[in-house]
Amino acid sequence: MPTTSVAYKATVGLLWTLVLWHSWECRGLFVDGSAFLVQVARREFFFDFYDPRLFAMVLGQAPILTAVFLGVTDLHLLAQLLSLGLFALPTALYHLALQRVKDDPILLSAVLAAIGVVFMTTSFFIVGEYNTAYAIGMVVAVRLATAQRLTVEDGAFLVAVGLLAIRAYEVMLYLGPVLALMIAWTIYRVRTRPPLATVLYLLAILPFLGGMLVAANSLIHPFSQDHLSRTAATVLDAWQNIQFDLALLAALVIFGWAALRPQDLGTRKPYLFAGVFLALLALSPLLVLTDTLVRPHAKSQYTARSIAGLVMTIIVILIWLYTSPLGTRIKSFVVLRRPEVSRRMLTFGCLMVLAILPSNAYLTFEWRSYLNTVRTIVRSQSGVIEFESTPLARRPLETLVESWILPSQSLILRAKRGDGIIAPPRGFNAWQPFPPAEPYPLGSYVWRD
Repeated sequence: MPTTSVAYKATVGLLWTLVLWHSWECRGLFVDGSAFLVQVARREFFFDFYDPRLFAMVLGQAPILTAVFLGVTDLHLLAQLLSLGLFALPTALYHLALQRVKDDPILLSAVLAAIGVVFMTTSFFIVGEYNTAYAIGMVVAVRLATAQRLTVEDGAFLVAVGLLAIRAYEVMLYLGPVLALMIAWTIYRVRTRPPLATVLYLLAILPFLGGMLVAANSLIHPFSQDHLSRTAATVLDAWQNIQFDLALLAALVIFGWAALRPQDLGTRKPYLFAGVFLALLALSPLLVLTDTLVRPHAKSQYTARSIAGLVMTIIVILIWLYTSPLGTRIKSFVVLRRPEVSRRMLTFGCLMVLAILPSNAYLTFEWRSYLNTVRTIVRSQSGVIEFESTPLARRPLETLVESWILPSQSLILRAKRGDGIIAPPRGFNAWQPFPPAEPYPLGSYVWRD
C-alpha cells in the first residue's frame, strides 16, 4: 500500500506530466478551443465572449496572449500554449489541494477521488471553464477543512480564489454558497481570530456569494435560449460518458458500504466489488474493437459536466462533515480514522486515478490522429472541401467531429492561405463562426510543423 508521501508525489508528477503531454498534442483545440485560437489570432487579444465565465476564461488564455504580444505567429506553438494554459490552471489548483492534505490519508483519498471521478473523466473538453470551477471548490474545501487557525496567508488565498470564482461557471450557483458557509464556519470554530486574518476570511465570503449571483443571473438571462436548452438536455446524456459512469460506480460502492456497513471497510470485500468497475474502466479502450458506440468518447466527456458538478459538491460537503465535530460521532467517519481503513482508502483512491489512464491515453492518441487527418486534408486541396468526401465522415474519426467547428479547425491547420477549408456536413444549418468560402484572414498566422 502506498504511503501518503508516495501517493502525493506520484499523483502530482502524473498530473503535470499529463499537462505537458496534452499540451504537446494540442488537446486544447478540441471543439470550442479551435474557435478560441482563431479569435485570439484574429484579434491578437483575449477572446472573452461570455461575461459570466470571464475570469476563468481570461486566466486560461494568459500563456497564449503572452506569446502573441511577443510576436509569435506559429499557430502550432500557439495551440500548444493555449492547451497549456487551459490544463495548467485547474491542475495547479488540484496540486495545491493535494499539497494541503498530503499527510492525511482520508482527505488525500477524497482529493484523489475528485480527480479520478470528475477531472480526468470530463476534462477532454478542457476549454470548458467548469474544469477550473470544480478545482476551485476542491482547493478551498481542503484549505478550510485543515485550517487549525486563521492565517493571513490562507485568508489572502481565499480572497484571490474567490475573486476568480465570481466569474468562473454556473456551478457557483450552489457551490458558491457552500464554500461561503464553510468559510463562515471556519471563522466560528477557530477560537483565536487575529484581526487582519479574520477580516480577510470575512471578505472571502463575499466573492463566493457574488459568484452565486452571477451564476443565477446567467441562468435567468442566458447567453441564448438555445444554449440553455441544449445544456439542460446534456444532463440526461451523462450516461454516455462511460469513463465517468464506471469511476462513479466504483466510488458509489465504497460510499454505500461506508454508509451501511462501515465496519467492513477494514476488509478487502468492499474494494474487490468496487474494483470490478475500476478494472472495466481500465479495460474500456478495448471496446473500440467492437461495433458499438459504447466506448470511451471525447465528446461524451462534455455531457457529464453538469452531473460532475454535483459530485464535486457532494465530495466537498463530505470533507466538511468529516472534519467537523460530526466527524467524531458518525460511525462511518469514525471507522475511516482507523489506520488499516485509511490505508485501504488511500490505495483505492490511487487506483481510481490509475484506472482512467488507459482510456485517457487512447483518446489522446485518437485526437492526434484526427488532427493529423484534418491537416492532411486541408493541405492537399484548395477551396471548400466537402465533408462527406473525407475520412472524417467515417468511423472512428467521425466520433470527434463537431460540425460547426470544422471550418475553424481547417483554418488553424492551414500551412498557407490557399489551403482548403472543410465545410460542415450537408444539411447543417446551425450557427458557425464564418462561411467556409469566406474564412477569416489571419495574416501571418499559420500552422508550422
